[in-house]
Amino acid sequence: MFIRLVSFFILFSSLVQAEFNTTALDKYHADLCQILVESSERIDNYFIDTNISEERSQTKAELKTSFALETKQSSEYAMRLRLRLNLPKIQKKLRIIFEDEESDDLVNDGTSLNSNHKVKNENYFLRLEYFDYMVRNHNLSGGAGVRVRKSNLHPYFNIKARYVIEESEDRSSLVTNRFRVYIDGDIEDIISFNMLRHFDDTIYVLFRNNFAYRSWESEKVIINGLSATKVLGEKREVTLGVMLRSELHHYSLHISYPQLYGVYRDQLYKHWLYYELNPSLLWRDENSYDISARFMVNIGAIFETN
Repeated sequence: MFIRLVSFFILFSSLVQAEFNTTALDKYHADLCQILVESSERIDNYFIDTNISEERSQTKAELKTSFALETKQSSEYAMRLRLRLNLPKIQKKLRIIFEDEESDDLVNDGTSLNSNHKVKNENYFLRLEYFDYMVRNHNLSGGAGVRVRKSNLHPYFNIKARYVIEESEDRSSLVTNRFRVYIDGDIEDIISFNMLRHFDDTIYVLFRNNFAYRSWESEKVIINGLSATKVLGEKREVTLGVMLRSELHHYSLHISYPQLYGVYRDQLYKHWLYYELNPSLLWRDENSYDISARFMVNIGAIFETN
């Protein structure tokens, strides 16, 4: 199933970059959505052989292609893929995730792309997650998966915890922690603290903080960011923000770069094909903190079963 799914994504990506007619595009989209429905139902029926659930499946897939130009840097290109199979009969308890390494990385800031032009050159994660509410305001999920790197398999165990500090109609704040142990002894721990404030139905502010420890890296990554978003219409919005990326090495804090950025997102075709324009200014350490200008274009396709 996954091989067939990836093949469809490769074909779709080539269509996006070339001239196409909308009839063919709609057909590929409908065919892929049907594959997701059938795959979800087969897996669901394997676990629970009863009548079809009245619950609506949240199965979803997303493909994003990105191209970036930056002064003092070479051009970059990447494709990102994420598939989530939420099983209709037991979707409150179990789900399957298949995604590329950049999508799996919770501290990925989008300022560097892998420049691999083919999906088959990517590194991927495949995992099965079980999640449930343990106590009020707490959510705990656990699972097992495998990281695929150049045909090498790295199994791992995954635990994610989520604690809601505050939640109301206009504001929320929470702490999350993802702890992962690989079969080869590697350990990854990512802690996040996020605050969201809604000023009205169209304006909200996000305060983001991430800390990442990986045993195979000497530095710990710290991301701090503040952004404001204005909703302009259905699936159309603009965001302005500031972000600081730092690295902690033997109790010494080093600033990798601050960044000022903007994002404009809008529909490109119907409700499932969108684009993002992302201009930014960065002061990278590798450039002696001289200012550099960056412009990235994202084109994304969303495949849903609802």
